[in-house]
Amino acid sequence: MRARAAAALGALILLTGCDAAQKPTEPNEPSLPPPRIISGPVLMAADCAAPSPSAPRPAEPSLAADPGDPQQLVASWLESPLGTVVAVSHDGGETWSRSALPGLLTCAAGRYVHTSDPWVSIGNDGTTYVASLATRPATATGTAHDIVVSVSRDHGTTWDAPVVVETATAPPLQPDKEAILADPRRPASAYAVWVDYRVVSGVDPSVNQVMFARTSDGGRTWSTPAAIYSGNDEAQQNQLLMTAGGVLLDVFVEAPSLPGIAHPPALPVKIRLIRSSDQGKTWLAPIDAARFTYTNTVDPGTGSQLRFFGQNISAASAGNAVYVSWFEDHSDFSTILVARSEDAGLHWRAPHVVVREKAEAFLPTIAVAGDATVGVLWFDFRHFKAGSPTLDTDVWFSTSRDRGVHWIERRAAGPFDLRAAPAVRYGPFIGDYMGLVGLPDGFAAAFVQAKPQSRNGPTDVFFSRIPG
Repeated sequence: MRARAAAALGALILLTGCDAAQKPTEPNEPSLPPPRIISGPVLMAADCAAPSPSAPRPAEPSLAADPGDPQQLVASWLESPLGTVVAVSHDGGETWSRSALPGLLTCAAGRYVHTSDPWVSIGNDGTTYVASLATRPATATGTAHDIVVSVSRDHGTTWDAPVVVETATAPPLQPDKEAILADPRRPASAYAVWVDYRVVSGVDPSVNQVMFARTSDGGRTWSTPAAIYSGNDEAQQNQLLMTAGGVLLDVFVEAPSLPGIAHPPALPVKIRLIRSSDQGKTWLAPIDAARFTYTNTVDPGTGSQLRFFGQNISAASAGNAVYVSWFEDHSDFSTILVARSEDAGLHWRAPHVVVREKAEAFLPTIAVAGDATVGVLWFDFRHFKAGSPTLDTDVWFSTSRDRGVHWIERRAAGPFDLRAAPAVRYGPFIGDYMGLVGLPDGFAAAFVQAKPQSRNGPTDVFFSRIPG
């Protein structure tokens, strides 16, 4: 058991949020109220405050609401050079305080040079869990990566020292893409899932196994990581859900490989899930939720690669209903689809179309509100004009009140220039996922936009409270 090292977020910055000015919408284009910026300056340890060669670049936000008090919201995102940033709201998103998550980076008395893939979840006892993928300094034998979890027991005012759930050194193993779920039924219980890739120096890994660990003491200790699935191929974007009947689900996308290339060959992939009725101690054989064609988004003006792939799936549950969403970008049309199960993932209906258009649509995120309204957030290029020096990108939100059969679309934000986002491997980077959570009376969303919408650097994190 690790000793509590309560790091008070006395270094919090309190902000009311900055409403972003959005471009007027097209005629007959319903829109949501403008979102507000929740990223920005963060106080940090002195050794972390050395001048950086680049402005902060927030990306890949996760968002959670306290199931017992939805006014309590916690967002987390990755931000260079600060590592993992957390933002906390006690008033439903009207005001936010933010801080670098303590105890992670070497400059803040931690052991890591980099963190990524933040994922946040809040239990019914108010305990907040933030999982991260953390990287240690490289050595002659390889680079160690840890799955770590930070816990707050007072709605983000203080944080325990991060607890290591797994350590692996590449080569031969490299963990990736963790997610965490606080058990909505059992206080002090939470579950973590991720993948371990088999790594050979100089070769992009494409074979992994799904790993799992759980805690029953509020994150102070975790079970020994165990492999819960391996198809001798690539499974990614694992996401944990729990049904009203207490069935724990792990939803993922699987294929022989999930290539990161601009124009991947026609590749059939599956969204699958595995089920556990004993809090992850044992798991049943995988069930197919959907089959589709793996595609990749490209810049419509240049044809260059963008970092949005068919593996960017999303999953949500409400009661015993389970939903999965994905996108397909083809040469003559793109579409975002949603499939549904009514019996905790055992059987699945044919998918319904959320949007189908000529412009590329990508990166869907799905959630379910308290009244069973289903919401999907996504991005598209419908307002991009050929020859434009900017890649105009908009954020959209659709709702369905009939379990995903029919959808009402509204513009949520934009446009912003996706080309202005920081360039990483595979193209401009705003994240491999966004944050969306269902509330009793609608939704809360955290997403990233670049210039000209961003104010504090090349990107900012935006928050939107969305009526159902």
